[in-house]
Amino acid sequence: MHAAHAGASLFLPRPFTQQDFATAAERLVTARRQERAKVMVVDDDPEAVRALSQVLVSDAVEVVGLENAYGLLDALARHRPDLLLLDVQMPGPSGFDLCRILRLTPEWQELPILLITAQVGLEFRLAAFQAGADDYLAKPVLKEELRARVHARLERARLSRERTERDALTGLMLRRPFVEAVAARLSEARRGDRPLALCFLDVDHFKKVNDQHGHLAGDRVLMRLGRLLGARFRREDLRARWGGEEFVVALLGESAESAKEILSRTAEELAGMAFESDAGKTFHVTFSAGLAVAPQDGTTLDELLRAADARLYRAKENGRNRIETE
Repeated sequence: MHAAHAGASLFLPRPFTQQDFATAAERLVTARRQERAKVMVVDDDPEAVRALSQVLVSDAVEVVGLENAYGLLDALARHRPDLLLLDVQMPGPSGFDLCRILRLTPEWQELPILLITAQVGLEFRLAAFQAGADDYLAKPVLKEELRARVHARLERARLSRERTERDALTGLMLRRPFVEAVAARLSEARRGDRPLALCFLDVDHFKKVNDQHGHLAGDRVLMRLGRLLGARFRREDLRARWGGEEFVVALLGESAESAKEILSRTAEELAGMAFESDAGKTFHVTFSAGLAVAPQDGTTLDELLRAADARLYRAKENGRNRIETE
C-alpha cells in the first residue's frame, strides 16, 4: 500500500536476488525509453487543435493534430496513435460517424476514442457509447480533467497491449501482432515510396548455451537481447520474438546498408555483455542475422521473411556472428 500511494512503478518483494533486481531495473529503464504515447486530435478548428495539443504534450505524450476528418484513415495509418480525441461537430462526417467507421475497421477496433462535445445530455451520452466511444469530454474542456482522462486511458491501453501482444520474457511483440503491424508498415512504405528493411536474427549456438550453462542462463540471454532490441531502435521500428531464440526486426525507411550498420552496433553491444551461468561461470554470446529490403527483395511479408531467413542460414554457414544482406 505504501508503494502504491507513493506512485511506484513496480514492487519487488523480498527476498530477491541480484538478477531479480537487475531485471526489474532494466525493465523500468526500457519502458521509460519506449513509452512516449501518441495522441491524435481531430477538430476542424485549428485553434482548438492547438489548445488541446498544448495541454497534452509532454515528455510522455506526443500529439498529432488533424483538421480534416476526411483524411483520418490515412493519418491513422501514418502516425499510428495510441489514443484518438474527436470533436463531435465537424463539417462532413461527425465524430459519431468516424467512431462507427473505426469500430468496423479491424485494425482500429481497440483504439481508445474520446469524444469532445458541447452537449452532455442523456441522449448524447447514449449516442456516444453506441457509436463506440470509450469516453467523452464536455466543452469547455478543463485542462486537469483532460489530462487525467487521457492518461488513464493511455495507461489502461498500454497494460492491455502488454498482456495480449508482448512476450513475457523479452518484452517484445509476439508474432501475430508483429505480422499485423508489418503489413501496415509495408503499406506505408509503398505509399511514401520508401524502403522497409526486415531482419531475421537468432542467438548463435543457443542449444549449447542451455546445455552448458543452464536453461535459466539461456532465459537471461533471451531477456537481455529482447531488452536490448527494445531499447536501441526508434519508436516506429518493430521488434518481435519470432519463437525460441529467433527474433525479427522491421525498420521503415532503411536501406540494406543503413539497416546493417544499425544492427551491427546492436550485435557489438550484445557480444560485449557478460552473462553468468547457473553455476556462476561467465560467458558471452553473439547473434547471426539475415537482412531483406522491400521492394527489391519482395513486396509482401512472406517474400521478405523467406529472403531474410535464407540469408540468416547463409550467415550461419559462413561462420556465424555476422549479418548477410545478399
